[in-house]
Amino acid sequence: MPAVSWPALGVTIAVDMASPPTGTYTLIGQVKSIKGSGGGEVGARDTTTLASTVKSEAPTIPDNGECTVEVNFDPTDTVHKFLRADKDAPPAAGLRMFKATYPTTPTPTATTVFPAYVKSFDGVDADGPDDNLTASFTLKVVGAVTNTP
Repeated sequence: MPAVSWPALGVTIAVDMASPPTGTYTLIGQVKSIKGSGGGEVGARDTTTLASTVKSEAPTIPDNGECTVEVNFDPTDTVHKFLRADKDAPPAAGLRMFKATYPTTPTPTATTVFPAYVKSFDGVDADGPDDNLTASFTLKVVGAVTNTP
């Protein structure tokens, strides 16, 4: 089977702004990069005994990690302001639902849906007079990740 490389152009990420989540997603605008969506690692527990000749371990439960999003920051954008404020005042339910969408035409569109909270908002960067305002925020994934297809 030949290798297929999908372009990043057109990838989006959206947030369900309701608490509790309703399944209605609002796009996060001006996204420059998404890192770690659907990532994570499995924990391990030590199973080594006094009779062992080598260290041994067994898998435990997954930690679905973090997702970092960088945007061209717009201080007037409703969603940017919402995410920035969510870091300081998370919802009572403790999480939001996020959905990354990867356009994979002509096959069905792929998505990654995950519950998370805004762990950090790294502030607004103004690197120089010829640059855009940028910001990045990190989402801590706190539950199961659903990937389709």
